[in-house]
Amino acid sequence: MGKRVVVVGGDAAGMSAASQIRRANPELAVTVYEQGAYAAYGACGIPYLISGEVDSYESLLALGADDFARRGIEVCLQHQVVAVKPGARVVEVRHGAGAVRSVRYDYLVLATGAVPVAPAWMEVSVAQVHGLRGLSDGMTVRRIIDSGQVARAVIVGTGLIGMEMAEALSKRGLQVTVIGRSQRMIFGLDRVFLEPVVRSLSDRGIELLQDQTVTGLQSQAGRVSAVVLLDRRIPADLVIVATGVRPSTALAREAGIGVGRSGGIAVSDRLKTEVPGVYAAGDCVELTHIVTGARVVAPLALTANRTGRIAGDNLAAESLGRLSAQRFRGTAGTAVTRVFDHSVACAGLDEEQARAAGFAPAVFERESRSRASYYPGGTPVYTRIVVDRRTQRLLGAQILGQEGVAGRIDVVAAALFNRMTVQQVYDLELAYAPPFGPVYDPLIEVCGRAALELGTL
Repeated sequence: MGKRVVVVGGDAAGMSAASQIRRANPELAVTVYEQGAYAAYGACGIPYLISGEVDSYESLLALGADDFARRGIEVCLQHQVVAVKPGARVVEVRHGAGAVRSVRYDYLVLATGAVPVAPAWMEVSVAQVHGLRGLSDGMTVRRIIDSGQVARAVIVGTGLIGMEMAEALSKRGLQVTVIGRSQRMIFGLDRVFLEPVVRSLSDRGIELLQDQTVTGLQSQAGRVSAVVLLDRRIPADLVIVATGVRPSTALAREAGIGVGRSGGIAVSDRLKTEVPGVYAAGDCVELTHIVTGARVVAPLALTANRTGRIAGDNLAAESLGRLSAQRFRGTAGTAVTRVFDHSVACAGLDEEQARAAGFAPAVFERESRSRASYYPGGTPVYTRIVVDRRTQRLLGAQILGQEGVAGRIDVVAAALFNRMTVQQVYDLELAYAPPFGPVYDPLIEVCGRAALELGTL
């Protein structure tokens, strides 16, 4: 009888691992257990499903269970792995409300993802209050809005999901209030840098309340009617809770599989845990930060897919008695999002993080243009970089603008992975044409200014 691989979790990391295992060693039997009703879908598209920009949930499904079966992967939906017993190489699985059964494995991949950080006031069961853990949650929120019975929405959280949902719900015609507990917003950036985004929210009638504490919910006939703050109540027919996520590590902890200081499952650069035969990947693991070398969690789509593929390749190689060349080099936390007309992107460290990591940070900012000054349609591009004073090494950047943001942050990510100084970034030959930017790209400009002030240019 051939060897069996069990994958726990059917989202990005789990399905990437399963697919790579089958490609690298077709002799392995692969079973994926997913506790939800869907697997292999584009979770990042959920806000756009809710806004109506994506027509239907089927558009977000990469492949169905039948498609994976044709590839030799058994996908078991609505199957919850309730325990892992590494000593016996067994997982205990429950299908729906059925009995628990034991399934033996030779190799195991934990791809349990992340779970929302739920405030204490969410423990009270009130209808029309939702997190966005997965596709089913997104479909539920869309159905609620489609019913035409909600007019006022409150979003708790001013991070990535909170801002994307503010746009989505506004586009559906709802009156939207966004509540944050500090002046920090998307990617932990301060309000001063994000002022153009704040203005765009205000221009569309979205109320932004910062430095606020939510103390509870008010309900009527079992449905939410208001969000309660320390000094007021905000009427609401729908509440979206977007207060962050944390690695889902309960299974690992209960099985005695090591969890790092960051809160994620401890893995090597081959995505292998300390327990023989057990790998882990995706939002549930801790990884190396490319700038600091510290162990961090990085709930990002590409990171989840990539770590899943690397875990799968190394597992398959181990089953064949060899080593894979695939290793995870690190994460810079590179991310981009859109809020109405603006894009916001970041990579690497901000000033506070750089100082905490032992660097001597210097911050440089520049307002430039997205196109040549004489070419019509150009808009402002705001760039902020963090540089180590001692070495002139680029440590991180944030970019805000209406166009050209994603490509520029990708240059930053490449620079971070190659430990480049601002002088070296300034020396890069970046593409130029009037519709795409000025001769001196905004990133080149700000790095040139930094190099000049730090005495290297």
